[in-house]
Amino acid sequence: MKFLVIIRTFVCVVQLKGFSPAARELNIETSTVSRHVALLEQDLRVSLFNRSTHGLSLTEAGKLFYPRAVALLEQWEEARSLTSGLNERPAGLLRISMPPSFGRMHIMPHVNAFLQGNPDISLEILFSDELVDLIESSIDLSIRIGPLPDSTMHARRVASHHRYACAAPAWIAGRGAEVTMDCTGTNAPELLMLSHINRSCWYARRENTGDAWRRVPANFRFSCNDDEALYQACLQGGGIAILPDWLITGDLRENRLMRLFPDWEFSLYRDETAIQFVYPRKKIVASKVRSFIDFYITRIGCLNETI
Repeated sequence: MKFLVIIRTFVCVVQLKGFSPAARELNIETSTVSRHVALLEQDLRVSLFNRSTHGLSLTEAGKLFYPRAVALLEQWEEARSLTSGLNERPAGLLRISMPPSFGRMHIMPHVNAFLQGNPDISLEILFSDELVDLIESSIDLSIRIGPLPDSTMHARRVASHHRYACAAPAWIAGRGAEVTMDCTGTNAPELLMLSHINRSCWYARRENTGDAWRRVPANFRFSCNDDEALYQACLQGGGIAILPDWLITGDLRENRLMRLFPDWEFSLYRDETAIQFVYPRKKIVASKVRSFIDFYITRIGCLNETI
């Protein structure tokens, strides 16, 4: 930035034909103008002005440098204007990562409306359940479901996130009183549990109590790493699955699934989880990111009201 200040001082001296007029125009001391010009001449290793009692005139080197200095300042102003405009008018490529199941169910149905309302934004969605490095992967925004991220990221909470044990009515009918057992006890019944892959345990606590999470053994015969796959297996009568509230709301309402152990909620983590928008900490958040968050916050922020 100091370099640009020096260039601007030089251009002002040429245009106003003197150090003193330039100093008044720039609201700085004449000695500062002289120092800026001297630093520029020192850097270029040439004299830019002929100095005499009759005033200033450009040397041959000065005549060569001046139009290029003007062009440099114009390019800077154009670049600054374009860049600043991105923080005023939503525009540019917006890259977002999100969990596949949640994205397909709650983000994709509204994508066309978002793009129609933001014609200058190009949207690229990357589905992944992995915790993508946003900076390394050049991701502008991520939708994450889990504990709050580390301090290098900013998170905006959208809704709380709960998991419940549920099963298909036909499966429950064939088990009788067995399914009423406290699945959080040390003698958990060996039911056909559907679980996330490589999980030896879940965490459970009584709902709406603020109690600490307790470890629950994961007695399962089928596992995979996708909520939608577990959901489909559960609908087909495969057994008990621990599924997110936002995925099973309609099925609970229509009795396609039934909630088991209704006093309990479950989690993959020992900490509280939430649905949240996550993005790198910056002094200024690009308007394209703000626009996406504001658009979707009203559409998915009410998820908890439907359970």
